[in-house]
Amino acid sequence: MSELRPKTIEVGLRVAQVDPGSPAERAGIRPGDIVLEVNGKRILDILDYRFHSAEPRMRIVFERDGLRISKTVVLPYACSPGITFTDDLADNIHTCRNKCIFCFIHQMPKRMRRSLYLMDDDFRLSFMHGNYVTLTNVSEEEFQRIMDQRLSPLYVSVHATDAHLRGALLGRKEPTPILPQIRRLADARIDIHAQIVLCPGINDGAVLEQTLEDLAREHPTSSGKRSGVLSVAIVPVGLTRFRERLPKLASATRDYARELVRLMRIRQREFVRRLGTRFAWLSDEWYFLAGVSVPGQRHYEDFPQLEDGIGTMRLFLEEARTLERRLPPRAPEPVRATLVTGELAAGVIHTFADRLNRIEGVSLNTCVVKNRFFGGGINVAGLLTAEDILEQLADFPVRDRVYLPRICLKDDALFLDDITLQDARARSGLDLRIGGSGPRDLAEALHLIPSTPRTRRHARPWLMESPPAPPLSVETEGNECACHGSARPQTGGQSTLGR
Repeated sequence: MSELRPKTIEVGLRVAQVDPGSPAERAGIRPGDIVLEVNGKRILDILDYRFHSAEPRMRIVFERDGLRISKTVVLPYACSPGITFTDDLADNIHTCRNKCIFCFIHQMPKRMRRSLYLMDDDFRLSFMHGNYVTLTNVSEEEFQRIMDQRLSPLYVSVHATDAHLRGALLGRKEPTPILPQIRRLADARIDIHAQIVLCPGINDGAVLEQTLEDLAREHPTSSGKRSGVLSVAIVPVGLTRFRERLPKLASATRDYARELVRLMRIRQREFVRRLGTRFAWLSDEWYFLAGVSVPGQRHYEDFPQLEDGIGTMRLFLEEARTLERRLPPRAPEPVRATLVTGELAAGVIHTFADRLNRIEGVSLNTCVVKNRFFGGGINVAGLLTAEDILEQLADFPVRDRVYLPRICLKDDALFLDDITLQDARARSGLDLRIGGSGPRDLAEALHLIPSTPRTRRHARPWLMESPPAPPLSVETEGNECACHGSARPQTGGQSTLGR
């Protein structure tokens, strides 16, 4: 061990846990230590740490009680150092410096949950959690790091490939081209999942056709490269009643949505012939607005854009179908409960509740909460406030217990309008509970089936729900900003029960 001169606390990753018997424990690293460098490289986040620790010997410089300490950790073959950190990021989240004309955060009132006002535009969160980035705030050094560390895939907000229009959409004074950045990343074998927030009359019609065509040319099948644009998500712009002193935008109508669904079916058939994939998908909101059923499971292929609400309804229906054989003919104990959901998921929740009601001893009803707080056609349960939920439950024939979508609350405790679950229970006198993220979660919460360990279908959060809470102190709710997504909260995808 070598000790360096005393120093004030520096930016680094704080150790939360050291596995017993691990190489890190044998080297003397303890919880509370702050890792500053690995093999001579400064560590700003977990990605740095993993990249620079892929050697059999790690020279770790860390801080303890104001002292900089250097130790060597020897790693046997295929052995991890055994360190868990309190945070994924040592420095601050990179925030968005754009002024997107459709930004959801600019349409929110004051006194909401504090984390909602964070507009992230951080490539690290894009890689780790599927957050969308514009790439307008990435420095040349950071761009090089993305390529050197092979941070693939990234989720990129494109909106339009026309540089002048994209600049206007992002609220920038200068043209903001995206295709050169996409090509540079593809050359470095970085895959991209793109997103288009569709604003009627602005980036639709011929502009949308050109954007899709430009992005399709960057698909590996077209470009001949090993990487490129793998998928495109098309989501509707989210507009709230708090939209003041902002550019005038229009919401999509039912006829608009139906025509878009029709046109995309044609384009998808063309993409299948050319690329071997449907390539571009519509989010579930479009089918809800159009009044048509969501496509079947095969339509979504491997669900590449699940985090952006592409195929969430279909996965809910598929899980409900798979769950059928596990449901009992009789409930182990009587169940009288009310399910809460938003307008978007009302149909599938009603259907699932009807199925559960066929179980002897089960009596469920569904309260579909209209988003009066945000208004403007916001229909996902992830943007429901406690005020709306409690107000509408007051006029509803509530049963013994009320089950809420998990995505309504942060860490199962705090609503968007900064009201805790405990306060909501006290104010309403209702037995409010968390219903989970999908059919199996709900069936377990109702004690209809035993709880079982979770396995993931996708490498990233599946079934439309935020991932199991990682050791993060930062929040990634910046995707509630419509410049990185439509009006939906996400760290990744989200549950249909929570939509």
